[in-house]
Amino acid sequence: GIKGNECLCRVPIDYIQETFNQMGLEYFTETLQVILNPVFDSSLDWVFGDEEKWYGMIPARYIMSERGADDMRQKYERGDFEVCPKLSCRQKTLPVGPSDVCGKSNVKIFCPRCNDFYELRSDTQLDGAMFGTSFSHNFFAQRPN
Repeated sequence: GIKGNECLCRVPIDYIQETFNQMGLEYFTETLQVILNPVFDSSLDWVFGDEEKWYGMIPARYIMSERGADDMRQKYERGDFEVCPKLSCRQKTLPVGPSDVCGKSNVKIFCPRCNDFYELRSDTQLDGAMFGTSFSHNFFAQRPN
Protein backbone atom coordinates (compact mmCIF):
# COMPACT_ATOMS: atom_id res chain seq x y z
CA GLY A 1 0.00 0.00 0.00
CA ILE A 2 0.90 3.64 -0.13
CA LYS A 3 1.42 6.17 2.60
CA GLY A 4 -1.00 9.08 2.69
CA ASN A 5 1.62 11.71 1.96
CA GLU A 6 2.51 9.81 -1.24
CA CYS A 7 -0.95 10.65 -2.56
CA LEU A 8 -0.35 14.35 -2.09
CA CYS A 9 1.84 16.45 -4.32
CA ARG A 10 4.07 19.20 -3.02
CA VAL A 11 2.33 22.55 -3.41
CA PRO A 12 4.68 25.41 -4.34
CA ILE A 13 4.88 28.15 -1.71
CA ASP A 14 4.06 30.84 -4.29
CA TYR A 15 0.76 29.03 -4.97
CA ILE A 16 -0.09 28.91 -1.24
CA GLN A 17 0.81 32.58 -0.73
CA GLU A 18 -1.28 33.77 -3.70
CA THR A 19 -4.33 35.47 -2.18
CA PHE A 20 -6.63 34.27 -4.99
CA ASN A 21 -5.92 30.63 -4.06
CA GLN A 22 -6.94 31.33 -0.46
CA MET A 23 -10.36 32.79 -1.34
CA GLY A 24 -13.25 31.19 0.47
CA LEU A 25 -11.05 29.31 2.92
CA GLU A 26 -11.38 30.30 6.54
CA TYR A 27 -7.95 31.02 7.91
CA PHE A 28 -5.92 33.09 10.28
CA THR A 29 -2.47 34.53 9.72
CA GLU A 30 -1.14 32.12 12.34
CA THR A 31 -2.59 29.16 10.44
CA LEU A 32 -0.81 30.16 7.24
CA GLN A 33 2.44 30.66 9.15
CA VAL A 34 2.15 27.18 10.67
CA ILE A 35 1.58 25.59 7.26
CA LEU A 36 4.43 27.49 5.63
CA ASN A 37 6.80 26.47 8.43
CA PRO A 38 9.53 24.30 6.83
CA VAL A 39 9.13 21.67 9.56
CA PHE A 40 5.33 21.45 9.27
CA ASP A 41 4.16 17.86 9.62
CA SER A 42 0.42 17.18 9.45
CA SER A 43 0.84 13.96 11.45
CA LEU A 44 1.91 15.84 14.58
CA ASP A 45 -0.53 15.77 17.47
CA TRP A 46 -0.60 19.57 17.82
CA VAL A 47 -2.02 20.05 14.33
CA PHE A 48 -5.73 20.58 14.61
CA GLY A 49 -8.67 22.49 13.23
CA ASP A 50 -7.74 25.19 10.76
CA GLU A 51 -4.19 23.98 10.15
CA GLU A 52 -5.34 20.47 9.26
CA LYS A 53 -8.19 21.77 7.09
CA TRP A 54 -5.87 24.18 5.27
CA TYR A 55 -3.26 21.47 4.83
CA GLY A 56 -5.85 19.46 2.93
CA MET A 57 -7.76 22.14 1.06
CA ILE A 58 -4.79 23.91 -0.51
CA PRO A 59 -3.62 20.71 -2.28
CA ALA A 60 -7.24 20.05 -3.34
CA ARG A 61 -7.25 23.40 -5.13
CA TYR A 62 -3.73 23.02 -6.44
CA ILE A 63 -4.36 19.69 -8.21
CA MET A 64 -7.22 21.33 -10.12
CA SER A 65 -4.81 23.95 -11.52
CA GLU A 66 -2.74 23.31 -14.63
CA ARG A 67 0.52 23.03 -12.66
CA GLY A 68 -1.05 20.79 -10.04
CA ALA A 69 -2.68 18.51 -12.59
CA ASP A 70 0.68 18.17 -14.32
CA ASP A 71 2.34 17.25 -11.00
CA MET A 72 -0.36 14.62 -10.42
CA ARG A 73 0.09 13.33 -13.99
CA GLN A 74 3.77 12.74 -13.24
CA LYS A 75 2.89 10.90 -10.03
CA TYR A 76 0.29 8.84 -11.94
CA GLU A 77 2.72 7.94 -14.73
CA ARG A 78 5.40 6.95 -12.19
CA GLY A 79 2.88 4.70 -10.48
CA ASP A 80 2.99 6.57 -7.16
CA PHE A 81 -0.62 5.55 -6.41
CA GLU A 82 -1.93 2.05 -5.85
CA VAL A 83 -2.90 -0.18 -8.77
CA CYS A 84 -6.40 -1.56 -9.18
CA PRO A 85 -6.97 -4.36 -6.65
CA LYS A 86 -8.61 -6.59 -9.29
CA LEU A 87 -5.97 -9.11 -10.33
CA SER A 88 -7.36 -9.16 -13.87
CA CYS A 89 -6.88 -5.38 -14.18
CA ARG A 90 -3.86 -3.97 -12.27
CA GLN A 91 -4.39 -0.53 -13.90
CA LYS A 92 -2.79 2.53 -12.30
CA THR A 93 -5.29 4.45 -10.17
CA LEU A 94 -5.83 7.97 -8.90
CA PRO A 95 -6.83 9.13 -5.43
CA VAL A 96 -10.36 10.52 -5.20
CA GLY A 97 -12.61 11.93 -2.53
CA PRO A 98 -16.18 10.66 -2.20
CA SER A 99 -17.05 14.08 -0.72
CA ASP A 100 -15.81 17.67 -1.10
CA VAL A 101 -16.62 18.36 2.57
CA CYS A 102 -13.80 18.03 5.11
CA GLY A 103 -14.26 15.23 7.60
CA LYS A 104 -16.98 13.37 5.68
CA SER A 105 -15.02 10.53 4.05
CA ASN A 106 -11.59 9.03 3.58
CA VAL A 107 -9.75 9.07 0.27
CA LYS A 108 -10.36 6.16 -2.10
CA ILE A 109 -8.71 5.14 -5.35
CA PHE A 110 -10.36 5.30 -8.77
CA CYS A 111 -9.58 2.80 -11.51
CA PRO A 112 -10.23 4.28 -14.96
CA ARG A 113 -10.32 0.84 -16.62
CA CYS A 114 -12.91 -0.64 -14.24
CA ASN A 115 -14.55 2.76 -13.77
CA ASP A 116 -14.89 1.95 -10.09
CA PHE A 117 -13.73 3.16 -6.66
CA TYR A 118 -11.83 1.10 -4.10
CA GLU A 119 -10.58 1.46 -0.54
CA LEU A 120 -6.88 2.18 -0.09
CA ARG A 121 -4.98 -0.94 0.94
CA SER A 122 -2.85 1.07 3.34
CA ASP A 123 -3.72 2.10 6.88
CA THR A 124 -3.74 5.72 5.75
CA GLN A 125 -6.78 7.76 6.66
CA LEU A 126 -6.54 10.83 4.41
CA ASP A 127 -9.53 13.11 4.19
CA GLY A 128 -11.23 12.58 0.82
CA ALA A 129 -11.83 16.33 0.50
CA MET A 130 -8.09 16.67 -0.15
CA PHE A 131 -8.83 15.38 -3.66
CA GLY A 132 -12.53 16.10 -4.01
CA THR A 133 -15.15 14.47 -6.17
CA SER A 134 -14.17 15.99 -9.51
CA PHE A 135 -10.38 15.63 -9.67
CA SER A 136 -10.20 12.17 -11.26
CA HIS A 137 -12.90 13.00 -13.81
CA ASN A 138 -11.18 16.23 -14.83
CA PHE A 139 -7.81 14.48 -14.91
CA PHE A 140 -8.96 11.82 -17.38
CA ALA A 141 -11.07 14.26 -19.41
CA GLN A 142 -7.90 16.30 -20.03
CA ARG A 143 -5.82 13.15 -20.64
CA PRO A 144 -8.01 10.60 -22.41
CA ASN A 145 -5.10 8.22 -23.03
